[in-house]
Amino acid sequence: KGKYVTDFPEDLLWDHENAIVIPHLGASTEEAEDAAAAMAAETIMRFLTTGEIVNSVNFPTTLLEKHCTTTSVRIAIVNQNVAGSLAQILAIFGDKNLNILQQVNKSRGDIAYNVVDVELRDDVDWPMVQKDLTTIPEVISSRFILGETPLGGYGYAVNHPEKGYSV
Repeated sequence: KGKYVTDFPEDLLWDHENAIVIPHLGASTEEAEDAAAAMAAETIMRFLTTGEIVNSVNFPTTLLEKHCTTTSVRIAIVNQNVAGSLAQILAIFGDKNLNILQQVNKSRGDIAYNVVDVELRDDVDWPMVQKDLTTIPEVISSRFILGETPLGGYGYAVNHPEKGYSV
């Protein structure tokens, strides 16, 4: 008499006499848990050091070529995905005469995510750039990435709906 072994049973197999239903243990092995933890740590480090997003449930995958941390500032901006938001963000760079070296804008549902590399200059008030960007009504948060030394306060700023701007 034949037997069928499965860890993904269809409804009719649950009580079938020739079916052996076992739990799916693929992610429960020590090796799988180690690999998942390593992947999560690598994903977080990639986000913290480059602003890139991969394997996210609620943000779009966003990749941008590596930037030179000695000649550029990478700015990551989260905003509401509504018409005109990107134009307002880019206008800040134009108003401050900042040269955009490269950029990417991606959205998923109500959220848009931008990564912008701008030319690093000593004559720029970077905390003010961050404040101007983050206080655009549709902007949720911003983060400046420059090698080991974030610019613009502590590198992360938020535009809280009730509390306003904070670094």
